[in-house]
Amino acid sequence: MSSFTRGSQALIPSIRAQHHIHHPLTKTQTTLFSTTRAYNAKPQPPTSDNHKINPPTSTLPAPINLPTSLPTSASTPEKLKNLINHGRAYITFYKTGLKNVWHNYRASLPHRKTLGLSTYIPTSPHKSPHSDKLHRGQYQLVHRSARDVRRMIPFTLVLVICGEFTPLIIPFFGTTITPATCRVPKQLTKERDALSESKWRALSAVAQLESAKDGSMPTATPALGSSDELGLLVQFADLNRAREADAAGVLRACAGLGLAKSVERAGAPLLVTLVYRRRLLGYLDYLRIDDRLIRTCGGVEALSGDEVRIALGERGAMDFAAVEQNEKELRVWLKKWLDARKE
Repeated sequence: MSSFTRGSQALIPSIRAQHHIHHPLTKTQTTLFSTTRAYNAKPQPPTSDNHKINPPTSTLPAPINLPTSLPTSASTPEKLKNLINHGRAYITFYKTGLKNVWHNYRASLPHRKTLGLSTYIPTSPHKSPHSDKLHRGQYQLVHRSARDVRRMIPFTLVLVICGEFTPLIIPFFGTTITPATCRVPKQLTKERDALSESKWRALSAVAQLESAKDGSMPTATPALGSSDELGLLVQFADLNRAREADAAGVLRACAGLGLAKSVERAGAPLLVTLVYRRRLLGYLDYLRIDDRLIRTCGGVEALSGDEVRIALGERGAMDFAAVEQNEKELRVWLKKWLDARKE
């Protein structure tokens, strides 16, 4: 039995008491964060004390201004011109995003030196033992800029080769080669829906394992945003469990936290040994540091609305962050997560 199923006995009875059924997200629901504000190519100076906990807005996608869609009765030349204008709007958006990647990385260099990280190799900051020397805003700038720089070269090559056709090519690669600053709302929605589906398969697998263990009837997955769902996600984020879990348990944890798109893989033991366990342990170390920095740099209330939604998404609640319109409820969820994860 995977270590990720141990310790969940206290949760399962309360899950059984519920009769909520998970419904897939619809296409009309919001993305992980807002892209309605204006973003500049260069990180802007802080305007409030909250800059200690919130990274520069240049780490988020800029707004994309697409031409108005034409009616079906429009002539072919008009449709062709509109299509070209769409392509140009995407090119402008992508160029702004790549400029942001470059400026963010340059802005992160002093912080990388503080952490003792190379200024030439974009290694992630969780590998440094000096994370306590930075505020969360600085830490996130280092983290996000390093992540985006690693994607910058392949994405730039696609942009140079494909030009205005880049929006048609990028969906085949997903977010694998796309910097976060270059992800359009439609791409974010598609990625979120896929990760949400994988998460619910992982949660269902845990419930089924517990049912098989005590011989009871199969149980339903916990309700979206519920304490039961949060409890299982906290178990997935347990470093000790991650180190001890079998291959299936590691894959469930990865799927639950958005690190894998399937709870089942051919050759799972080998893949877990070579890829997924290391990926999971590194990610959980990052979450541990981010949790601590949120607590010490102002708490959940000091986070911007965008940062709250991103934080939930990184902790497996990407679908709850998307459908819940009451930001207060999102902050309550994150506070409960931090309480459950106190070291």
